[in-house]
Amino acid sequence: MKASRLSFSLGFQHARLLIRGHNTAQLEKTGLKPDDINIVVGTHGHSDHVGNLGLFPDALIVVGCDISQGDLYLPNELADGQPYLIDDHVSIVPTPGHTGRDVSVLVKDTSVGVVLVAGDLFECCDDEDSWRALSENPEVQEINRKVALQTADVIIPGHGPRFKVHRDSTN
Repeated sequence: MKASRLSFSLGFQHARLLIRGHNTAQLEKTGLKPDDINIVVGTHGHSDHVGNLGLFPDALIVVGCDISQGDLYLPNELADGQPYLIDDHVSIVPTPGHTGRDVSVLVKDTSVGVVLVAGDLFECCDDEDSWRALSENPEVQEINRKVALQTADVIIPGHGPRFKVHRDSTN
């Protein structure tokens, strides 16, 4: 089985870099070309998280709960709360709240444990309650944030550096 190569949330920041060629150059520094990417995930449909999808014409494209390849939309149960399995270690999981169709990417068995690419489920590490003003459904988002904090060892938020989850060992 061919290894999956994923790219995440190609939004405004990446769009500006791609216009100048920097993002593809960064990709190429790793020995990859856009044609090497076979899965692209936009955690939700906001313009700061989705862009430049045309750079990956042959990739499986996931934007929120919608999954497509070329002109074909693929059936899935993300909107019904079910994960979409990529392989034994990677799955796309529904994490609504910020929008009704948000997803995150859960990666197991990494050198740092379980990693969650969370999009705007978490704006950044110290978003306190500031995320609530941007949430379509704060109650659902709060539930999904709690699940994420119980599940992941490292979270990559939508607008900030990754952070390690610290759990109270007395619980």
